[in-house]
Amino acid sequence: MIRLAFLLLLAGPAVAQTAHVRVEAPAGEVVVDGVRAGAAGEWIGVEAGTREVVLLDDAQAWDPRRASATVTVAAGDSATVALSLPTRLRVETLPIRALVVRERNGVRDTLGTAPLTVETDGPAVLIAALDGYQEVRQSVGAGAESVTLVLPLRADAVPETALLPTERSTLGRTLIDVGIGAAALAAGAVAVHYKFRADSADDRYRAEGSADFGNEVVRQEALRLDRYSAVALGAMQVGIGALALRFVLR
Repeated sequence: MIRLAFLLLLAGPAVAQTAHVRVEAPAGEVVVDGVRAGAAGEWIGVEAGTREVVLLDDAQAWDPRRASATVTVAAGDSATVALSLPTRLRVETLPIRALVVRERNGVRDTLGTAPLTVETDGPAVLIAALDGYQEVRQSVGAGAESVTLVLPLRADAVPETALLPTERSTLGRTLIDVGIGAAALAAGAVAVHYKFRADSADDRYRAEGSADFGNEVVRQEALRLDRYSAVALGAMQVGIGALALRFVLR
């Protein structure tokens, strides 16, 4: 009996029964029950039982993208969990401060006032509304990262100064003014679109660990998109200047 107790003492405390889990994802950091445990694609040892498994794109970020699942594994078993990080969509409107609503499968939910960033996990329809402007609807795919909704001015919301009866004010002049304003607005939308694409390419070029890190082709693409954005911004400024000059000369 004494010999048996001595052998048990040499064996030390019993080792906790363990299991293994693996997160199936292209990349990301894995957190199990609130503790960083490894990376996507690795087999991670965990205690048997029900565990909360979380996939993060960057555990050090202030607000990382995340996906989670609850997994139950028995001692000695292993389990694979497929997780996908949600896509973040940047929503801009021209003019800004339009109310943005998402419609999916007939259900609408209010996202907020643009500009804003939301998480999305599939295609949807975005609806933007602002007093004095026509409501705009636009479909957005599952992989989209940014979208700009341009709201046309309502016909009954033309500024009163454009409707004042003067000797030089005619319907033709008013239509020209509206056309110039619409062109300037469209140029602004193009400038924003190319600027977002340029910033995205530049981020891929500069981000260590990215597949495009240090890729000269990506850097040239970012510079080219920046030039496009600058040209469109210049066109918008010319349009605004032309409108201001026409109103001064009336």
